[in-house]
Amino acid sequence: MRQGECDPALVEELTSRDNPLRSTPPLYGKLQGFYPARWLTHDEAYGSLLGTCDRSSDVGCRDELVLRLGLAGMRVAEIIRLTIGDLRLGPEPTIEWIGKRNRPRKVAIGPALFELVDDYMSRYSNGLGRPLEPSDPVVCRQKTGGGVGLISWGRPFKTPASVARLVGLRAEEAGLGHMSPHDSRRTAAGILHRAVSEDGAHYFDLLDIQKVLGHANPATTMRSYIDPLDTGVIRRAAQVLD
Repeated sequence: MRQGECDPALVEELTSRDNPLRSTPPLYGKLQGFYPARWLTHDEAYGSLLGTCDRSSDVGCRDELVLRLGLAGMRVAEIIRLTIGDLRLGPEPTIEWIGKRNRPRKVAIGPALFELVDDYMSRYSNGLGRPLEPSDPVVCRQKTGGGVGLISWGRPFKTPASVARLVGLRAEEAGLGHMSPHDSRRTAAGILHRAVSEDGAHYFDLLDIQKVLGHANPATTMRSYIDPLDTGVIRRAAQVLD
């Protein structure tokens, strides 16, 4: 524009705040959303939230599995695409799948999750009337119409919105207010970051939590999953540096 080689009106349009080509500064987790981001405590997540699921029923067993997978750091799209072949139930049980941007991801299965998966797969096989195949989806949707309260075995969720509805209903039932599936991933980061020894030292550092969540850049983990938390690190540092 200074050299007279472009249209001033075009430059004004390109520098406008409404121009989609302008870079957007990084935002803290869900700052731009209608609801604020949530970080549940361990008791809220594994006590109140999971406590709403009646494991004696097929639906309760399925819902607890979805919630536990989310609290393990899995994204909604990864949960609904998970297949039986992704479950590695050997001596060191894990879940292994291809995640965002075709990156391989892995989650270790703890004792409580292993017990739940074993019960769920038994119900699943009985519901289908045959052994499970590697291509079968892990999470199945409920029947509609006269089959409300029953699982439509072998039929996966159609959209992430179905998982969002499941998580939201369970959170409301637990008295936790509004909660999105992505809040489960934030909760996983928060619980790991709050895990400290008696002297306040963290068991998991930033790179550990980045690995669990499957972020390509630790800046994403720090900016949207850890920074908003009040960790007390400045106060602990003052006690050492005083």
